[in-house]
Amino acid sequence: MAAEFTLRGFDVALYDEKSYWPEHIDGILKNGGIVTLTGHDLTGDAKIYQITDSLPEAVEGAEIIFISLVIWRHQAICKALQQVLRPSQTVIFSAGNFASIRLRGILGLDSPVVVGEMMGNIFPCRMLSDHTAIIAAKLTGKMVAAFPAQDTPKLLESVGQVFPCTKGQNVFETALNAPNVVVHLAGSLLNIASVEKNPKFGLYKEGLTPSVMKCILAVEAEKRTVMDKMGYVMIIHSDHMEKVMQYDKFPELDDFRRLAGPSSRLHRYINEDAYSGDAMLLSLGERLGIQLPTLRSLINIASVINDRKYAVEGITMDMLGIPGDTPETINQYLYTAKLDWQSV
Repeated sequence: MAAEFTLRGFDVALYDEKSYWPEHIDGILKNGGIVTLTGHDLTGDAKIYQITDSLPEAVEGAEIIFISLVIWRHQAICKALQQVLRPSQTVIFSAGNFASIRLRGILGLDSPVVVGEMMGNIFPCRMLSDHTAIIAAKLTGKMVAAFPAQDTPKLLESVGQVFPCTKGQNVFETALNAPNVVVHLAGSLLNIASVEKNPKFGLYKEGLTPSVMKCILAVEAEKRTVMDKMGYVMIIHSDHMEKVMQYDKFPELDDFRRLAGPSSRLHRYINEDAYSGDAMLLSLGERLGIQLPTLRSLINIASVINDRKYAVEGITMDMLGIPGDTPETINQYLYTAKLDWQSV
């Protein structure tokens, strides 16, 4: 993301905690602060404007703060941002995973900082080496929304300067439309034996079969019942997976097929998605009185193999304090971040 925006002409400050620098930051610094970007969007050598382990330093001159972290790092970064954000700034999460609700809760409703998230990750990508990255699909219009959703026009005005985006009804519509919600658990769990035998296993290169696709389609069908009930746009991702599964066709998808993961039972394809998008989808379905048997089964299996209780301890309606048991009350809260009596 830092390389992409640099090549688009923006000055980017790349931040991470120093303990995570050995993963990639050290390699980028050894290369003179240059990331070599390859793949299906912008390509070239991107000289990152600033690389730092100081959050105040990184945020100081930024108009927009993009956060792209695994979900178990969201709470800490939200608390840290509380101390350094300025009123005119915008914060957007990629992938969102409802983190905007957490940050707004920490900042308070009176804060003028615009907080939002996008549908899934900004693009499928991987680091290929210490300083070389690949984007496996062209950046197209991403659905984004703010929390509260009444701030979405401000979010669009801000992030629209950086990349193409479209308006989501609210952060539930964006987060639940992420492809990970439908694809990752089914694809990973039905291939778990291969994953544990081969940490270099690639789901999109060798893990998609007709039976796996049947499970993905079943989850997608269950999700549709919830999305329709909530009045949300439903974005279909199974058609893309069906193309990916045809390994002798669509060579333009080969870079996507080569994306690594999952590498273990604790990989984010299982541990993060069962905890976040899938747990929330199940929780929302329960609040609306909708049964999601395939999704519940997958979450239960993930809970067994990882000794967790994702449906209880994950990101749920109760965990985020979302009130209401009808689409109208839930959507109203996501629009204003206030209960009815607070809105009067």
